[in-house]
Amino acid sequence: NTVQYRIRRLRKIVMKIHTIKGYINNLFIAEYDHGLLLLDGASPADLPVIENFCIKTLNRPVSDIKLSVVTHMHPDHSGAAPLLRKKYGTRIAAYKHIDKWYKGPTGWLQHILDCLMAQLVAMKQDTKIRKVFSQRITRPDFLVTGGDLLPDFPEWRVIYTPGHTAHDIALFHAEKRILYCGDSIIVVKNRFYLPLPVIFKKKMRHSYKELASLGASTILIPHGETIHTDNSRDVFREMLSLLDEPPNRLRRRVHYFSVWSPDIWKPTVRKLLFG
Repeated sequence: NTVQYRIRRLRKIVMKIHTIKGYINNLFIAEYDHGLLLLDGASPADLPVIENFCIKTLNRPVSDIKLSVVTHMHPDHSGAAPLLRKKYGTRIAAYKHIDKWYKGPTGWLQHILDCLMAQLVAMKQDTKIRKVFSQRITRPDFLVTGGDLLPDFPEWRVIYTPGHTAHDIALFHAEKRILYCGDSIIVVKNRFYLPLPVIFKKKMRHSYKELASLGASTILIPHGETIHTDNSRDVFREMLSLLDEPPNRLRRRVHYFSVWSPDIWKPTVRKLLFG
C-alpha cells in the first residue's frame, strides 16, 4: 500500500469528485494531487465513513483532507468538520457569521431540536441510529462570504445562499460548471422539494435566482441524486415555483421547531419594537 501511494503521488491527479453515502446524506470529496476537499462538513456519524474511504478507496491518509467546508450549521453538514480538525488538522471554511446560529440559550435549544430532527430523518430512511449530536460552535479557520475563493482550492467560488438558514453557502467550480448547492435543493424519487425549513423566503428566492445565473451543468445534491442538465435555469425555475406553493402540514410543523436561533427571533423582535 505504501508503494502504491508513493506511485500515485508521482502522478498528476486531475480533479475528480467522489460521492460517498453518508449517514443521512451524500458526501462529496474533490480529489486533487495536492490534497482533498470535503465539500461539506458531514455529521459526526460520518467520520469513520470518511476515514475508511480515504484509506481504503483513495489509498491516501485522512490528513490529505486539507479543507472542509461547512455550508450551514445543521448537524449533518457541520458535525464531522471539528472532529477532522482535531484528529487530522483539517481546516474549516464557513460563512463569516455562522457561529451566530446556535449562540446563546435559544441557540442551544435550536441545536438540540435540529439534532433530534436529523435522527428522525435517519429513522425514516431505516438507517441504524448513530451519533449525530455535534458541536454547536464551529470557530472556522477561514471566514468566507459570497464571491470568495476557497483557500488551497481557488477553483471553487463561494456563493452566499441564505434562505434555509441565515448563513448558507454553495460552491461553484466555473471551469467544470459544477455546483454543490448544499440544502438548496432536495430530490426524492425524481421530484424536487424545498429544504426543511425555508426560514427566510425572500432570501431563498434571491438565492435561487443567483444560482440559476451560474449556468451549472452538474449540480451535486446531498439529499438526492446528482443533477446533470443543459439548462440549470429550468431547475431553479422549478424551485422558485415551489416557493409560491402554500406550505403543507409537515413544512408548518418543521417551521415551528426551527425558529429559536437568535438569527431569527432577534431581528423579528427588533422589527416589532422599532419598526
